[in-house]
Amino acid sequence: MLGPLLKQVVSGLAEIPEAISQAFGEQKKVIGGRGPLLQDIVKILQTITSSRRAFMCIDALDECAAGDRVELLESLKKILQKSQGT
Repeated sequence: MLGPLLKQVVSGLAEIPEAISQAFGEQKKVIGGRGPLLQDIVKILQTITSSRRAFMCIDALDECAAGDRVELLESLKKILQKSQGT
C-alpha cells in the first residue's frame, strides 16, 4: 500500500534521491526483483519527508483488512515521527 504512495511522492521530485535508487537497485538483484520491502519504503519516505514538506491523503482506510490497516498506520506513524513538520 505504501509503494504507490512512494511513487506519487517521488513523481513530484525534481531529482530521485540516491536512497531510492539504491533500494530499487538492491531488489533487482534478488530473484524476481519484487521492489523495495516495506521497511525500505518507510525509510525512503522518512528521508524525503525529513527534508521537504509532503502531504499524504489515504482514502478507503476502512476498506482495508484490519491487519493491513494496523501495519499501514504504524508505518505512517514512523514516517511522521521523522518528518519535517515534527
